[in-house]
Amino acid sequence: MEASAKSWLRAVTACLLGALGTFVAPPADADDQAKITQTITLLGNSAEEQADQEQVVAAVLQIRAGKIQQAIDGPLTDVVNRYEKRYGNRENVFSARGPALGLMYMSEAAAKRLPNATGNATDVGPAWSMAYWARGYGYSEMNRFRDAEAELKKALALSPRDAQYATELAYVYQMEGRFADSLELFKSVPEMLDTMEGWGDAEKKEFHCKSLRGQGYNLVELKRLDEAEAAYKACVAVIPGEPKSLAEIEYINGARAQGR
Repeated sequence: MEASAKSWLRAVTACLLGALGTFVAPPADADDQAKITQTITLLGNSAEEQADQEQVVAAVLQIRAGKIQQAIDGPLTDVVNRYEKRYGNRENVFSARGPALGLMYMSEAAAKRLPNATGNATDVGPAWSMAYWARGYGYSEMNRFRDAEAELKKALALSPRDAQYATELAYVYQMEGRFADSLELFKSVPEMLDTMEGWGDAEKKEFHCKSLRGQGYNLVELKRLDEAEAAYKACVAVIPGEPKSLAEIEYINGARAQGR
């Protein structure tokens, strides 16, 4: 599978939320100040939050060891149930892997309610969306793609610009034969990479290239060989000599020679 647990673990441990506080989002116009109460809250890096994240990471290691159902039914569902009970009925709750991304989500949610509404937006830290992602990853490993899709959509609802969650869902769409849907989602991944806090250049290049390879695969399935070749060549431009892309370019050239 393109989305590897190993690279995910590096990214997760590098971008834990480290802020705890609140602030009031400014109104769009000074005349609205008396009408608006927009509170944005960041929660994260508490002992409880750290324990939740560690529980998810341990569960991913279980999945990699082949104990997939145990990880899903045990630690991952335990984390999910805890957050769903606490926050499941609230609006504008996010679970971002990084404070800047969380603030972006919450500020956008606040802006949508301006100028005449009141409300709250909360970032609960990354563990909740991570747990949904991990359950989706586990279901993908068992070829239960319908279940994987449901979990990954929940992860993206809590963190809509997470490049890894989007990449995993695009992969699931491929496995379901939804090549056009997968193509569009893979196209959205590169613009998400700058907001992935804690990811180094290597991780960003890896996921950029994955998104291009994913596009190439879908375009081949859609019989759009010229566009597919361009996507694979773009991956090679990101990571010179990338072997999977070079092999696919060779396959496309062979398909052309055979008139396919």
